[in-house]
Amino acid sequence: MYKTALKPKFKSLFYSDLTMMAQVVVAALAFCFNCVPLSIIFFTLYLSALLVLSDDITPAILPISLLSMSLTRQYGSKPEDYLIYIPCVVVLIICTILHFVFYPPVFKRGKMLFPSVAVAIALMTGGLFSISAKDYFAPVTMYYTLTLGIGVVIACIVIYSYTRPSVPLAYALSSQMSYFTLGAALMLLSQILPYVCKGQYDWFFTWKNTLTTFLLLSSPFPFYIAAKEDFGLKAWANFTLGCIGYGSAILSFSRGGMLFGGIALCVSVIVCCILSEKRNRIVFIIFSAVCAIAAVAFAFASGLIETVLSEMQVSSSEARVKLWKEAWQNFLKNPIFGAGVGFRGEYFNPQTGNMYWYHSTPFQIIGTAGLIGVAAYAYSYIVKLKIVFSTKRLFYVFFAIAFFGFEAYQLVDAGNFVPIPFVMVVTHLFIIAEACPYCSPDAGDRLLSSKEKKIDKA
Repeated sequence: MYKTALKPKFKSLFYSDLTMMAQVVVAALAFCFNCVPLSIIFFTLYLSALLVLSDDITPAILPISLLSMSLTRQYGSKPEDYLIYIPCVVVLIICTILHFVFYPPVFKRGKMLFPSVAVAIALMTGGLFSISAKDYFAPVTMYYTLTLGIGVVIACIVIYSYTRPSVPLAYALSSQMSYFTLGAALMLLSQILPYVCKGQYDWFFTWKNTLTTFLLLSSPFPFYIAAKEDFGLKAWANFTLGCIGYGSAILSFSRGGMLFGGIALCVSVIVCCILSEKRNRIVFIIFSAVCAIAAVAFAFASGLIETVLSEMQVSSSEARVKLWKEAWQNFLKNPIFGAGVGFRGEYFNPQTGNMYWYHSTPFQIIGTAGLIGVAAYAYSYIVKLKIVFSTKRLFYVFFAIAFFGFEAYQLVDAGNFVPIPFVMVVTHLFIIAEACPYCSPDAGDRLLSSKEKKIDKA
C-alpha cells in the first residue's frame, strides 16, 4: 500500500472543481494584469502544499501549465528579473525533499523511460566533432541538454513512482486539461476584447505560439467529457468549452493554430457527435451548425476573413523558411551528430537563455542531433503510438486527437524542445495514458467494440 498523509476524501480536494477553478481565476487575473508576483507566489505555494500533503503528483499538471501560460507575456525578460523569487523556489525545493521523505518512492520502469534515455544520449552527442567546447559547455547549451535529456529521465522515474491518484486517471487528466482550456481562453479574451470593441481584427501577440501549443493539447479533453456524459448540462458545457478552446487557437492568429486548430476542431466535433449519447448528439449537431454559420457570417461581415487569409500567406523569403534550409545544411555537414544544441546561426537571434530554434521539430531534430537524433526520436514516437493505441477506450480516442494535433503543430514549431513546460507536460500525459488501463477506470470511459458500434461499459 502507498503511504499517504491524507485521507482519500481530503487528497481528492486537489481534483475538486473549486480548487481547479481557483487556479484558473488566479492565472487569468495574473495574465490579464501582467502581475508576475501573483502568479509565481500563488502557484509555487500551491505546488509546495501539493507535494507535502499528497503522495500523488498527478494534480500538478494544471498548476504547472497555468503558471507557464500566465508568464508568457514576459517575452524578452532576463533570468535576473526573477531573482527576487528565489525564496519561493527555496520553499518549493524544501517541500520537494519533504515529499520524498514523507512518501518513499516506489520505483517503476515504464515504457517512456528508455526512449527518454535515448533522446538524452542523442542530445548529449549532438554537434560532436563540429561544435566548439565553448559553445557545447555554454550555460544555455547545458540547460537545454540537461533538462531535455537527464531531466526528462529523472522526471519519468519520479512521475512513474508518484502517479497514485485517488480518482480515475482519465478523469484526473481530462478535468485538469478542461480547466486549462477555460483559463487559456479567458487569457486570450482579455487581450483581444479591446481590439474587438474598436472593430479591429489585426492583433499580434508574441505568445500566440505558446497559447496554440497548449490549446491543441488541452482542447480535445472537454470533448471527451462531453462524449462520455449522459444527456445534460455538463455534456453541453464541455462540448462548448472544447469549441471555444480550438476557436481560441484559431483567433490567436498563429498560422499553425488556424490550420491545425481548424482541422482538429472539425475532427473533435465529428468524433464527439458519433460517440456521444444519442440525445446529446442532436444537441451537438445543432449547436455546431449554428456556431459555424454565425462564425462564417461574422468573419465575412467584419472583414476578419481577410485578416485570416493574409496571415496564412507564406513567403519563401521569410526567416522560418531560411531556418529550415539552415537545419538541412547543418544535417548535411554533420549527418551523424548534427550541429548540436549550442549551434548559433545567422537567421535567428534568440532571447537571452534560449537555444537556436529552427521552428520545426523535424528540422530541429536533424539540425541539432543528426541521424542519432532521428533514431532516438523515432524510438520515442513508436513507443508513444503504442501507448495511444494500447486500448480501444473512449478516452484514448480523444487522447489521440490531442497527440496528433500537438505533433502536427510542431511541424511548424519546436515545442518538443521546450523542456518546461511542454516536454515535461507531454511526458506526464503519456505516463498517465500508459497507467490508465491498469487503474480503476472512469465509469463513463466506455470500451469501444471492434466494430465501433456496440458500446460496453468498462
